[in-house]
Amino acid sequence: MDEIDPKEGDFFEGVLLETFRDGYVSRPRVRPVDVLPGWLKVEFPRHLREENPIGTRFRADVHVRQKHHGDGTPNGPLYLRAENHTIFRIKRPDAEKLVFARQQPGTISGRAYEYFSIKTAPKSAAERFLQLRRRAYENIVDDVPSKLVDAMRRERSRLMAEYALARSNGTCEGCLKPAPFIRRNGEPYLEIHHLVALAEDGSDHPANVAAICPNCHAQITHGRDGSKFNIEIRDRIFQAETQLDSA
Repeated sequence: MDEIDPKEGDFFEGVLLETFRDGYVSRPRVRPVDVLPGWLKVEFPRHLREENPIGTRFRADVHVRQKHHGDGTPNGPLYLRAENHTIFRIKRPDAEKLVFARQQPGTISGRAYEYFSIKTAPKSAAERFLQLRRRAYENIVDDVPSKLVDAMRRERSRLMAEYALARSNGTCEGCLKPAPFIRRNGEPYLEIHHLVALAEDGSDHPANVAAICPNCHAQITHGRDGSKFNIEIRDRIFQAETQLDSA
């Protein structure tokens, strides 16, 4: 099918889009795959670009937009704006090819990213943990993000909690001390904390959940330095996920 020559103001339904790694910028981006020219950049929800691996494909309705100078002359190339409520995921790369983008810890601009792959072959005694880790990454985002049902949300939250507890191995990921006590079922007691709250557009994602003791949880929520402490934990979790991938 021949490419369409888009013009400012055009509207297209159900356009095929995919995440990709741009050679000119660090952050992951989105481009059209079919019909519309691939050089068009897409204004697309940041969390979907970050939480899905490179090469994930979506469909969405898009508008063709153009920025302008104060005198009305064009400022930069045309671009597409995806209508958020129409976005749904249709395909993820094969498990062996999963490559994710993550913000580099401590950056202020939010535009510096690192890329890493998720290894899928279990190894020796770590087999169960690696299988759990793979399941956690494979279930980051549901096939139709805008139409999540409660049961699917609960299952994903349960899986992320199980993974975070396994990753911690009984040690608080905040203060790095052993869990304060053992549950009746014999498991160390730690609480699950979302580093970016779900109410603030955080997500159930391996790098956004930490297993921490009640004292650290209270410090984050009520402590004077709670926000700073939360950032420290977030950066530590990011580093842990990166190291696990290279292990």
